[in-house]
Amino acid sequence: MGHEQQCVFRGDLDQLRDDILLAKLTNMNFLRFTQRPVEPEVYDMCDRLGMMAQTDLPLFAHLRRNQFSEAVRQSSEMERLIRAHPSSVLISYINEPFPLAWGDKSHRHLTRKELESFFVAANQAVWVENPDRQIKPIDGDYEPPGPGLPDGHCYAGWYNGHGYDLGKIHRGYWFPIKAGWNYACGEFGAEGLEDEALMRECYPAHWLPTDAADEANWTPKRIHDSQTGGQYHLWMEPGRSVAEWIQRSQAHQKWATEIMTHALRRNNRVVSFAIHLFIDAWPAGWMKTLMDCRRQPKPAYFAYRDALAPLAVNLRLDRTVYFSGESFDAEAWVCNDLPTVPGDFHLAYQLERGDVVLFSEQTVTRLRPCEATFQGRLTVALPEVADRETLTLQLGLIGADGSTVHDHAVEIVVIPRPKFSRLRGHAMGAGKDEQLAVEMEMQKGDDVLIVADPYDLPKVASAVEAGATALLMEFPPGEYEIGGSKVRFEETGMESRHYVARDPQHPVARLFEENDFKFWFDPAADSVLPLLHTLFFADATWTPILHTGQGGWGRGWEPALAAAEKPFGKGRYIICQPTLAGRLINPVARLFLAALLNPERSRISSNQDPA
Repeated sequence: MGHEQQCVFRGDLDQLRDDILLAKLTNMNFLRFTQRPVEPEVYDMCDRLGMMAQTDLPLFAHLRRNQFSEAVRQSSEMERLIRAHPSSVLISYINEPFPLAWGDKSHRHLTRKELESFFVAANQAVWVENPDRQIKPIDGDYEPPGPGLPDGHCYAGWYNGHGYDLGKIHRGYWFPIKAGWNYACGEFGAEGLEDEALMRECYPAHWLPTDAADEANWTPKRIHDSQTGGQYHLWMEPGRSVAEWIQRSQAHQKWATEIMTHALRRNNRVVSFAIHLFIDAWPAGWMKTLMDCRRQPKPAYFAYRDALAPLAVNLRLDRTVYFSGESFDAEAWVCNDLPTVPGDFHLAYQLERGDVVLFSEQTVTRLRPCEATFQGRLTVALPEVADRETLTLQLGLIGADGSTVHDHAVEIVVIPRPKFSRLRGHAMGAGKDEQLAVEMEMQKGDDVLIVADPYDLPKVASAVEAGATALLMEFPPGEYEIGGSKVRFEETGMESRHYVARDPQHPVARLFEENDFKFWFDPAADSVLPLLHTLFFADATWTPILHTGQGGWGRGWEPALAAAEKPFGKGRYIICQPTLAGRLINPVARLFLAALLNPERSRISSNQDPA
């Protein structure tokens, strides 16, 4: 969106050439000129370098009624501009058409049925100019189904839940699509802040901290139109300096890029996808780019380039954190974009502990042209560890000559399995609270009272005052009096969340690492599912344990709580909104729950009994 036109504007065609070559080096095979045709020089360079192009009519969200005929005329003119260029393989008419349910202005804008009539008219005008033109009428359809190739924009790794849930996408699911049809994902991505040197040189002074004290309170909200200053609540802990904000932002961008790109490549019905964006046109122009305006790559660039290798192996796991001695299953895939199977290959995989190989094996491959093929599950037993360790699982595609064609690695965290003492307590109801008590194998008693229904609050007040611990879990929206103060619960804005942040001051939160409360597996669904559906606001008498934020489309962001505690009499209340019932297969969930309910927290470590 702009960098290639800036090259033409400045007369720097060498840079334009290099930009397209950078795209080819990244294993991209087409560029989408989003919502506008571009100058002939750009198409000429794509022709010369063998880069396909998709060109859009400058139309977003709606088409005004009084512009129907003009839009048909401009569709014809757009085709006349690009038809002589062999690189121009596809056109689209509208980006992200909005449904009337988002604000009915049908007196001003075409209805969906009328918009599809415009597609028919525009198609005829285009085909008069070029009968061979291939057309995808809609890029990013918010009111499907529509004509032509179905296309959904999906920023599930940034605008949480946008399009479809990220955990389900990782598992292989997608939007509901016409039976038997292939489909596309015209946009996905996440923001990654730019390099600090670029910020210091190019940003206005008031966007940046003025001294060390100011830097400690700095957030990306100061950068005009930066989304990280609000969206971080969904995916990462706040930074304590400009450098830390950049590091965490870019790390998440890399992670989201890997998750989405690998999932799209494994899905054989996805025949086209494009990340938004590649190269920025200006400093702080659109920071979802993989490269800034100086063509300096962010970590996500290398992740994208590797994931797009024409012949690539891929490991897929729903869990990456395990207890000692557990076995894990990793799906092994080979993604082949080539029209042939270019040789004989086999797979090699191994588990590494630093420089030591704990396990290695080889197996045959089953490849098909232009297809991602599931190779099987790699089942590996994990070693016993004395303290938390990170192991590396590697998968390689090996050629007949013994060379590595492509490899993929994932980190596996192993945590020592503590001997959990059985807690004395009981559930107040017969829902998720009872499920959690059963999963914890609680002995009957009154030390811990698990409450999932706000109507049970009066039943536990006297027991808490006398010394019991009340664990309030997943309370529904509403305002309730708890421990002498009002606590307001709300549904999470921008869908249910895959992440909550630790409070660095809380002794329980300090037992865990910054991404431990992220992307938890749900064995009942056999998929990663969101772990936070409601959040809450409480006064200063509550001590934060886990943080999140409340916000969403068309509104700002404000800090909120996901877990907190408060002493009451001789006992205490603990509010814990992240889903624990049914999720204790995740070691962090089990350890966190045990640590929450243990009054002697100072002695807890990863290799001690936290219960």
